[in-house]
Amino acid sequence: MLKSLTTRKMKGIITSMVLLVSMSTKAALEGILLAPQSGQPAQRLVVLLHGYGSNEQDLLPLADYIAHDYAIVSLQAPIALGNNRFAWYRNGSGAQADITAARQQILNRITQLQRQLKISPNKTLLAGFSQGAVMSWSLVLNSPETIGAAAIFSGRLPESQGITATRQGKVTLPELFIGHGQRDQRIALALDEQAASIAQQRGYSLTFHRYADLVHGINEQELNDFKQWAARLSLQKPSS
Repeated sequence: MLKSLTTRKMKGIITSMVLLVSMSTKAALEGILLAPQSGQPAQRLVVLLHGYGSNEQDLLPLADYIAHDYAIVSLQAPIALGNNRFAWYRNGSGAQADITAARQQILNRITQLQRQLKISPNKTLLAGFSQGAVMSWSLVLNSPETIGAAAIFSGRLPESQGITATRQGKVTLPELFIGHGQRDQRIALALDEQAASIAQQRGYSLTFHRYADLVHGINEQELNDFKQWAARLSLQKPSS
């Protein structure tokens, strides 16, 4: 089950946190759940998906770049690699089955949190890096009705993964932020560009940032671009 934290450390600052909801032990994925920094009830939800070989702690600093009324959940991938390292899928012939299973687990957890926190899908932001970005693309293109926006850091389309045709006229498509290093040695920039092209053809609104000196990672410039994008999101606006 999700672990509740009473404190967290980001950039050397300790911020008090409270338990948001009691989580069902039947939910598939573990992770960390944090209350909004505002100290008020959550108005929005951000879901973080880490990269290969990392864990649920990795992307927590992203919370410093979004509004303080977000509840924050950072999910731990289901495949254990040892030494507190995890993966969303294994490369090779089993990748498609792993991705399909992990996507359903993520969707289950997101919908559970939305229901318990009374947060609608259009107030939900998904953010993923590397394998977490691959999973984000999978959710964005297969289940767009589940979220209101997604930030995709150094990703690509899932290999051998079928993408469901978007139901035009029935779904409000999530807004997308895509960032990728031009020197990325693990996931080529061209693969994220291919994914973005497919998304644009299907009517998604997106902003794509390319970073000349960035390898496989997230730098301060990308974080600042993400912060500016997140501040302009329609889901940033409080409900009337």
